[in-house]
Amino acid sequence: MGKPISFLNVPGQRGTGILDSRCVNVLFEIQVNPVTEEQKVYVVKRPGLANNTQPPGGAAAGRGMYLWTKAAGSQLYSVFANKVYSGTTDLGVTLAGSTGRVWWTEIPVSSGAHQLVLSDGADNYNITTADAITQIDTTDDAQYPASNLGPVVFLDGYLFQALSNGQIWQSDLNSLVSWTAGNFLSVDTHGGFLEAIHIQKNQILAFTKTRIEFFFNNGNPSGSVLLRIDQNTLGIGLAAKETLAFHGETCIFVGVKANDGGGTRAIFQISSLSKVNEISNPVINRLLNAEGSSISTASAWMEVVAGQLVYVINLDSAERTLVYSVDTRLWCEWADTSGDVKFPGIAATSTAGATVVQDVANGRIYTFPATTFQDSGTDFPVRITTNRSNHGSQERKFEQSLSVIGDTTTGSLTVSTSDDDFTTFNTARNIDMSQPVKRLYRLGSFYERAHRFTYTNNAALRLQAFVPELTNGKH
Repeated sequence: MGKPISFLNVPGQRGTGILDSRCVNVLFEIQVNPVTEEQKVYVVKRPGLANNTQPPGGAAAGRGMYLWTKAAGSQLYSVFANKVYSGTTDLGVTLAGSTGRVWWTEIPVSSGAHQLVLSDGADNYNITTADAITQIDTTDDAQYPASNLGPVVFLDGYLFQALSNGQIWQSDLNSLVSWTAGNFLSVDTHGGFLEAIHIQKNQILAFTKTRIEFFFNNGNPSGSVLLRIDQNTLGIGLAAKETLAFHGETCIFVGVKANDGGGTRAIFQISSLSKVNEISNPVINRLLNAEGSSISTASAWMEVVAGQLVYVINLDSAERTLVYSVDTRLWCEWADTSGDVKFPGIAATSTAGATVVQDVANGRIYTFPATTFQDSGTDFPVRITTNRSNHGSQERKFEQSLSVIGDTTTGSLTVSTSDDDFTTFNTARNIDMSQPVKRLYRLGSFYERAHRFTYTNNAALRLQAFVPELTNGKH
């Protein structure tokens, strides 16, 4: 009997290409028996995208969504191109001159009226529970800090927004339209440009190009109410604000190690104001650094998918989508229906326990149901490429058979092998996944071999291990 080899894998590319080990359009599930402490790791096909609505009625660039729960019920708000939608209703304003991601924050009833604030990176748009939308700019108050960076946060009755000149402004107490000259403070104590602000618990995090600074409401009688917590300043910058994504008390972003080689990139996680953890590995970091200035067009979102909280980042130059599970701490990749182009989702949220995803270009909002395994009605491939291995021997090996341990499902799992360091893969052969024994025979000889498994059927797939049956030759 051969030894089972787990499908658990991590990105293992030696460069920035697509050779070496990869797991595309999957998630990993880890099941632990609390009594025996036995652990099983499965690789599963990611859910597919099911058509839901198309607010603009045609193709349009997706820029962000927000699920707003009001007294009358929940409503999904979205921005496509320069229009704001409540469900599929155009709210009648034009976001003139702005591009890229939009940002949202909710204002509670205790501050005077329940409202939703949308920032497009220049002005604010206040939305009432009756879907009346008002643009807030310098025509409402000459002190309004125009051209904000986008992320806006609400804390203790104040709306805070940041400017690229390093200032964090606050609105007047319990007001979204009134601003007072001098009610701001300057960040950038170490000279980096301010990129974004974010809130965790009762603190505001200010991300600059070289540092992260932390502030709390000190109740100052004049100027800004915020006070810097000097000892909490971190030597990590934000590479690009649209790589910042958050869900609950967790935020993840592409950071710059300002003191490490002049600014190398990695992905970091901050949860509940606890220690900052680097969650990327050298392969991921190499891809991030290879983006160069294109990192400014990277985009990211966080949401629960198939029971796991995931951080999904799209890299434009590499044309890749990298996915990190906060729950399993494992990386994989997602792709579109071709398997070669990045995943089309640009933003996501959840409603009544269901995840919805916004398309980057076609104007659609999808549901992301756990029982759908096509994207918009089209099959997409799972591709698992293993590391190459000589299985502990420099001699020629003969692969007499290969078995797969996995759930019975429909269709075929195709298997191909590479014996020349991923340069070529031989003609794929099929394993019938509807059979109780899932096995191939006579797979030839090799010195070192990598396997590639592909599954494209519209069905669930859950695999645990593969078992190559090998015999050694004499030379």
